[in-house]
Amino acid sequence: MIKQNKSVNNQRKLYQSLVVTALLTGSFFQFVSPVLADGTTAGTSISNTATATYEDPNSPGSPINSTSNTVTVTVAEVAGITVTGSGIAGTASPGQTLVYTYTVTNVGNDLTKFQIPNLATTTGPATVSGVLPVDKTGATPSSGNLQYSTDGGATWTNIPAGGLTTGAIAVNGTVLVRVPVTVQAGAQTGDIITARLGQTPGDAQNQPRIADGGDVYTVDNGNVAGASINGVREASATQQIPVGNTAKSKALATILKTKTAYSNNSTSTDLTDDLLTYGLSLRVESNDVTNSGVTPAALAGTTITLDSVAHILVSDAIPANTVLNSTPVAPSGWKVVYTTTATSTNAELATWSYTAPGSLSSVTRVGFVNDPTVVTSVATGTTVSGFSIQIKTTGASAGSPNIYNIAQVAGTTVGDSTNKIYDNSGDQNPDNFNSTNQTFPTTTDAGSDTVTPAPANIDTGNNNTGTNSPTGNYNKTTLSAVAPVSLLNGPNGVPDAVGPTSNNDDFTNKSALIPPNSIPGSTVDPAAVSFTNTVQNTGTSVANISLVPTPPATPGDLPTNTVVTLSYQSLSATYKYNGTTFQFISATGTVGGNPISATNPLQISAVPANGGKANYGVSVDLPAGTPLSTDTTAQGATVATTIERGFPTAIIAFIDTNNNGLADDTATNVSIDRVYTGFLQLLKESRVLQGTGPALPVAADGTFSVTSKKPAPGNIIEYRITYKNISTSQVGTGNLILNADKIVITEDGTQAPNNWAKDNDNNSQIDTSNIVGSAKDSGTSTIQFFSGNPATNSGNDQTGTTANTDVSKYVDGVTGQVAPTVQRTFIFQRKVN
Repeated sequence: MIKQNKSVNNQRKLYQSLVVTALLTGSFFQFVSPVLADGTTAGTSISNTATATYEDPNSPGSPINSTSNTVTVTVAEVAGITVTGSGIAGTASPGQTLVYTYTVTNVGNDLTKFQIPNLATTTGPATVSGVLPVDKTGATPSSGNLQYSTDGGATWTNIPAGGLTTGAIAVNGTVLVRVPVTVQAGAQTGDIITARLGQTPGDAQNQPRIADGGDVYTVDNGNVAGASINGVREASATQQIPVGNTAKSKALATILKTKTAYSNNSTSTDLTDDLLTYGLSLRVESNDVTNSGVTPAALAGTTITLDSVAHILVSDAIPANTVLNSTPVAPSGWKVVYTTTATSTNAELATWSYTAPGSLSSVTRVGFVNDPTVVTSVATGTTVSGFSIQIKTTGASAGSPNIYNIAQVAGTTVGDSTNKIYDNSGDQNPDNFNSTNQTFPTTTDAGSDTVTPAPANIDTGNNNTGTNSPTGNYNKTTLSAVAPVSLLNGPNGVPDAVGPTSNNDDFTNKSALIPPNSIPGSTVDPAAVSFTNTVQNTGTSVANISLVPTPPATPGDLPTNTVVTLSYQSLSATYKYNGTTFQFISATGTVGGNPISATNPLQISAVPANGGKANYGVSVDLPAGTPLSTDTTAQGATVATTIERGFPTAIIAFIDTNNNGLADDTATNVSIDRVYTGFLQLLKESRVLQGTGPALPVAADGTFSVTSKKPAPGNIIEYRITYKNISTSQVGTGNLILNADKIVITEDGTQAPNNWAKDNDNNSQIDTSNIVGSAKDSGTSTIQFFSGNPATNSGNDQTGTTANTDVSKYVDGVTGQVAPTVQRTFIFQRKVN
C-alpha cells in the first residue's frame, strides 16, 4: 500500500515538472493528463444485480424468485426543462384582465437556472397587457409585465423588459410565471383566447434550444466543470379559454359504468328473470384533461332532498323492463339511498331516502352518497370504485331484448357551492364536457332509461369509450334466451367469466416457481402447475360435458413438448403439444363403457340442467428450455425477442351431440389456463451524476440504461430497479389474475456478482459509498439498511468508506400488492470514492 502511494506521488511530481518545463519554454502542445486517482483505481469494474422474492396471493407461502440483469456504471450533468399550464384566473369578458399561470420545472439531474422572457404570445381578441398585483418589492409593475415566483406563489417579482435569469433551481424545483392578458373590447362570446409562454414547435418539452425571441430555456448553473452534456434545453406551453367563460377552479368528475356480470338465470325463453350487474366508479381528475384552462379541484357535495347535509350523489336509474333485484353495494365511506320519484325528474331533484321501500320493484333510481363524517370530498387524482347494482328483467323484457342504462354524478367544486357539477357515464370526458365548443353543460340528462327508439349514443365496448360526451353514452345489454343445449367453461367458480373479447378467451393465470439467480436470458424446466376450472350446463337438459386441450390462438405461444393432463374424479387424460396440435398420450378410466382415447375424450357425465356445475383439474408441465416470462431484450437477455407473457393452454368444453368425440358441436366454450415462468420483472439500469467529479465525456452515460458506463472518482452512480408485474390484467370479468404480493427487493453489494460495497482495488476504502437519503421507492415501502461484509448488521442510512461504516445492503419491502401491468421503481445512489 505504501509503495503504491509513493508511486502515485512520483508520477504526479513528474507530470508537474513536465508542465512547468513546457510553460517556461513557451510550448503549446496539448497535455493528456495521467490517471492519478487517490481513490478507486480507474478501470475497476463495479457490478450490480438486484434480486427479489414475491408471492401469488392465491398460493401463499410459496415464494417466487426474480433476478435482474447486471449493470456496470458511469454519468454526467444533464439539463432538463418543462413548461406546463397551471390555470387561468379571471373572467373572459371584454375589457377584463385574465391571469395565465405557468409552471417551469427543472427535470434535469443537477441545479440549473432558467432564462424567462418578459414576453408571451396570444391569439384571439386579446393582448398581453394589464396590471398584475404589486411585486415583492412593493413597486407597481407597468402594464404587460410578466411576473415570476420561486416560493410557490407566496411572493411575485416583476420580469424586466429584457427578461431575466433566475437563480439556481434544484432538481424537480419549480418557478411560477404569470402572464396578464386583457380581453379586447370587440371580443365575441365563444372566441378562443390563447396565451403561450415559450417558443417550441407544438409546445414540445425539454427540446434542444433553437434560438427565438420569447424562449424559456435552461442556463448552466456553473457549479460544475463544463456545460451540461445535452446542451441548452427549452420548452413551452399554451392555455386557452373561450370568451364568456369565467376561469376558476373546477372539479372535473367522471362517472364510469360497466356491466360486470350477466346471467340469463332462466329455464325458459321469455327473458323474465335475467340478472344484470353493473359496477360504477367515480374519478376526479388531477389534470385539466379538457384543455379549457380550468384548475382541477376536489369534488364536494350538493343539496339534495335527503337530509340537511350536502352530498355527492352517484345515481343509476333502473332501466325499463327491469326491477332492482338486491341491496346495492357501496364502498367504504358511502351509503346507499333510494327514490321512487319518476326518472323524468333529474336525479338531484328526486326525493331520496336511506331506507328502501317495502318492495324493491318500486325503486326508480338507486343512489350512493358520501357519509360526511367519513368522506367530506373526493380529492383530485382519486378514483372511488366499488359501487354495484344488480337488476332483474321482467315479463315485458320478452318484447324488448335490449336493456339500456346510464349513470350520473352530481356535486359541486370545493369552495364553490353555487355551480353544479354533472357527468353522465359512458365516456372519458369529465363534467359532460363538450370538446367541440369547449363548454360544460349546466344540466344533466334526466336519467330515464326508457329509451325509444334505441339511442345513438352507445358505449359499444362496455368500457366508457363512447363519443357523445355532452350527454353521456348508454350501456347496452342484449338479453339472450336459454338454449336447450348450451354450456359455459371458465376459471374456478366462475364459468361465465369473460375475457378480453368474449367468454371464449377468459383465463386463469398462475406462475411456476423459479429457482434463485435465474438471470434474464436463462431457461428453466419448471414443475407442473395445476389449475381448477369450472363448467356449467346452462341448457335445459342434463348434459355430458367433454374436455380436450386445443392449441392457443397463436400456436407458437405454447412451447413444443408441453404436457397437459385433464382430470375429473378418478378419470384423467394426458396430451403432448407438438407445436401445432395436441397428441393424445395416455389416460385412466372409461367413458361410456369404453377407455378414454383420442376419439373418446374425458367426460363429465350427467351435469344437471339449468345451471348445474362441476369442477375439473388441469395440469400444465412446460418443457425444459422454457424461457422466463419476464425476459426482455432491454435487460440484455439472450432471447431474440421480448417474452413478457405467460404460456397459454386452451381447454375446450363441449357437448358431443354428434357423438364423434370432436369439439365440432354447437355447444362449445373455451377457457385458458396460462402458466407464467415468473411474473415480476426486475430491470436494472444506471446513470452517472457528476457529483464532485469531472464532467462526463460520454453524453449517453447521463441517461438511465443497461449499458456499461465508466464513472470517475467523485461521480455519483444512480441505480434504478424497475420492478413490473408483466402478467395480464383483469380485462373482461371473472378472470383469475396474478397480483405480486410480499415483494422484497434485495441489493447486496457484498455478494457476487455484486461488488459495489467492496474494496476491489485494495486501497483501504470501499469503492462506492452510500448517498444518504437517496434510497427511495416510487410506491409505499419500508427500506432497511445493513452494513458489514457480509452485510448482516442492521444499521442506518449512513455513509462511510468501509463496509462497517457505510450501507452495504439495501432491503426494500414493498407494502401491499402490485397489480398486473403496474410498474414501480427503487433507486439508490453511490458515490465513487
